[in-house]
Amino acid sequence: MDLNKYKNYKIKIIEDANNSKLDYLFSKILVIGDCKVGKSSLIKKITTNKFDTNYKPTKGYEFYNYMVKINDTYVKLQVWDMCGDENYRPALLNLYRNATIGILVYSINDYKSFQNLDTWITQLKKNAPVNNKILLIGNKSDENESREVSYDDGKKICQKYNLELFMEVSSKDGLQSPNFLEISAVNIYEEHLQNGDEMDTTYNNESINLGTVSGKKKFGCC
Repeated sequence: MDLNKYKNYKIKIIEDANNSKLDYLFSKILVIGDCKVGKSSLIKKITTNKFDTNYKPTKGYEFYNYMVKINDTYVKLQVWDMCGDENYRPALLNLYRNATIGILVYSINDYKSFQNLDTWITQLKKNAPVNNKILLIGNKSDENESREVSYDDGKKICQKYNLELFMEVSSKDGLQSPNFLEISAVNIYEEHLQNGDEMDTTYNNESINLGTVSGKKKFGCC
């Protein structure tokens, strides 16, 4: 992905993502990856501009709304923060089916989370729509002194699976613009322009019963 293209767009984050008076383009974004890689911290940093130092594991999934105005079009994303616990994964596979974009997160100081990318990517490609796009995020770049995964390693995975984008970020240090949700929104906006699709305002409010289920940013374009 050529990140220079974002200079061609006027991108503005809309703070009130729940304002029902506006026309929206809805789309389902999945954030997946192992436990403790910082998925929830990343999403909360983008949506609330707050960094929570207390680790609280996600049970099943959490749901966030995020809206961006691109030129004159409001693109609203449904962001699903998915639990990384292996016990929940079989039940969550059903939620992959309508995903427009999958955001796969690993920690640069947790090599096991990097090794497990193959499994995550395979599951996503198998269960999500054929045209689903995948962004690869290496989190915790502020902890470079304990790094176990090199930047080049992340880029190689991106190239191996022909993913849309690879970037390293830090939810603690902050996310510069364009962040990966802005990138997702522009991807969706461009696809609708190219296909000549009408704006989709269908609110996808899926649910699933889980009661029985036991630094500095770096970019690498692929």
